[in-house]
Amino acid sequence: MNNNKKEKNERIFTESDQLMLHQLRLMEWLDSNIEAQAKGKAVVDTETKAISLPEKWQLTKGIQLYPWQEQCIDKWFDAGGRGTVKVVTGGGKTLLALAIAERLQNTTEKNLRVAIVVPTIVLMHQWYDEIIERGNIPPDFIGRLGGGYNEDFSKKRRILIGVLASAKKKLPKVVEKANVGASLLLVADECHHMGATEASQIFETKRSYNLGLSATPEREDDEDPAADASYATSLLGRELGPIIYNFNLVDALKLGVIPPFTIYHYGLPLSSKERAKYDRLSRVISEAQSELKNRAPSNASSGASFFQWARRVSSSTRSSCSGLALRYVSDIARRKKVLYQMDARVDAVIELLTKEFNNNPEARVILFHESIEEVMSLFRVLKDKEFAAIAEHSKLPASIRETGLQLFRKGTAKIIVSARSLIEGFNVPAVDMAIIVASSASVRQRVQSLGRVLRKHRGTGGEEKTSCIHVLYGHETVDDMIYGKHDWDRTTGVDRNIYYLWKPGEQPVEQKGPPRSPLPTELEVNAGSLQPGCLYPGEYAGEEFHCDTRGNIQNSHDEYVVNPGKLCEAIISVKGSAGRFRITPQKKYVLVRIPEGDEWITRFVDQLTEDFSFERPQQNETGFDKADIEAWLVSASPGDPYPFASISIVDDKITFKGKRGGVLSKRVPGGEVFARVGEKAEDAERGKDARNLIDAIHELMTPGMRVSKLEINEHNHVLNRVGGKLIFIAALKKGLEFPR
Repeated sequence: MNNNKKEKNERIFTESDQLMLHQLRLMEWLDSNIEAQAKGKAVVDTETKAISLPEKWQLTKGIQLYPWQEQCIDKWFDAGGRGTVKVVTGGGKTLLALAIAERLQNTTEKNLRVAIVVPTIVLMHQWYDEIIERGNIPPDFIGRLGGGYNEDFSKKRRILIGVLASAKKKLPKVVEKANVGASLLLVADECHHMGATEASQIFETKRSYNLGLSATPEREDDEDPAADASYATSLLGRELGPIIYNFNLVDALKLGVIPPFTIYHYGLPLSSKERAKYDRLSRVISEAQSELKNRAPSNASSGASFFQWARRVSSSTRSSCSGLALRYVSDIARRKKVLYQMDARVDAVIELLTKEFNNNPEARVILFHESIEEVMSLFRVLKDKEFAAIAEHSKLPASIRETGLQLFRKGTAKIIVSARSLIEGFNVPAVDMAIIVASSASVRQRVQSLGRVLRKHRGTGGEEKTSCIHVLYGHETVDDMIYGKHDWDRTTGVDRNIYYLWKPGEQPVEQKGPPRSPLPTELEVNAGSLQPGCLYPGEYAGEEFHCDTRGNIQNSHDEYVVNPGKLCEAIISVKGSAGRFRITPQKKYVLVRIPEGDEWITRFVDQLTEDFSFERPQQNETGFDKADIEAWLVSASPGDPYPFASISIVDDKITFKGKRGGVLSKRVPGGEVFARVGEKAEDAERGKDARNLIDAIHELMTPGMRVSKLEINEHNHVLNRVGGKLIFIAALKKGLEFPR
């Protein structure tokens, strides 16, 4: 491996190469010029004909839909013209969407408009070509938005295909200007891209019908078997509709939509030098992660949401933990680089390619990698070893990318080395072998990589060919984690996954199974075997909540549970403290995570017998006026239930601490400040308010009520929340005074 690496300062593209490239470009120009002249001799029909839109659309001419597609279409219409469909890559989601649009226009919406939103320019052109090829709608009625196009629904256009980067800002205005929202179908292709905050602007588009398409529409950190249920309450589920059909790899294999295939998984060793660096980085990452999780908000405490929060904090100048977050994010990137640059990866690739081309010199192969830098490094190695390889990634000019793919389709190039870009967007031909050289811990990405290469194809003799997929991962590293997230036999079909440990240069050693296995789901855990405090044998899954020592429970949206019962006490008893916990979506198991040595374990707390109810007051719908409030205050005392919960809370950052007879504290960047009490305040009224508030808190605490976090509403009423209910403490006349 090391012998194949070139020094950074060595010239890659020599003068001889420059001359050869220029000569080839001249020949290409000459060839295209000759072709253009030949076309110029053809008779041109200059007669112009009026172009009209057919009364009934045909978007699937010559296509016999699969039974699953017919069933799915029926379900979409039964759901009121909305829903998300999980379709394995290559399973026929484009034709499914066109068939839905066709039936909708033919039966329900004569003046239908269709807006198709895709993540890439290449996908936009593929949809356009598919509609032209399969449909009876003239090109004048089909527009594009993005990638140099800025078309809309004017000039009688009926279909508009937009790239997400442009469409998220422009499509809502385009639809509003044309006033076509009442008859618009929004098709969100690869809809998982639209769950991010900046991309979700697309849902400001007025429309009457929704269709989401993706092999993996759920959030990246929501990959448990109950994800279909939780998807319905997610942003995408609310906007596009719940998952109404799931057509996965196993289904596609049974129906013959994709060819038979086998996946070989190889655990590769790190060298001693790589292992030392990896272990050192892992230690500091683990320490930083533990500290950061104690500071993370409740809605960003785990999975992808935690890492996104850490990345945001790392670039903030106002956060007290930005330095720690920056080191954490940087160390994760450095550890990834160690794994991406493992010597064993390239050695394994060369061995697999050599064996494949010895058996089949005409084979075509795709290599998937995470890093553009490593794609180019691997491409250079393969080129030096005289493999007919090309590189493909998003930073290449469009002309080079299209030329390379054309060379691959013709068989001139035998190998594509790709950095993610082929996972979505490029319509590549069937291949004989794929190698996932390196991938993230993303289940979505792995599934989509598989789908890109599973295409039915036949050999020169007409025989149906099978696909072979090799997956490389670093043994005993974070690469193993993806196997603990997903049951790959269940995903891909039993007996289609074979696992090895392999030191390139030696024979792979077959293993009994994957390096990790997913924990049982909640449905696989017997409730009768669970006791409060016992080790929970299943996965730590479900919606996350937070409890405090006053019996309050909040969800990730900071909404309070009004029927917590004694659950907080039970959680504190098992966990040893208040804090985060999860409730599984179906069996309602209450679970907590507890550190034990270097590991985290999951313990069972209880099983809910009724669903949580939340305090969700409607703003500006109080049902009472100022006179009602003043009348109630006349007889109110500290500790009384507060009847005006719908009044907006304006400050919940103040806490009461018992030191020095009682102080009112507020956290500020760099530390905390304390309210000025009595004569210490510059404003005498505010100093008096602080003294009266502290006295009222002491009065409440005498019979045993816990008071720490205070809430102040827009009427200057100070409240304590216990068991999800508001308790009155005091009414301030002017408020509190803190040092500037």
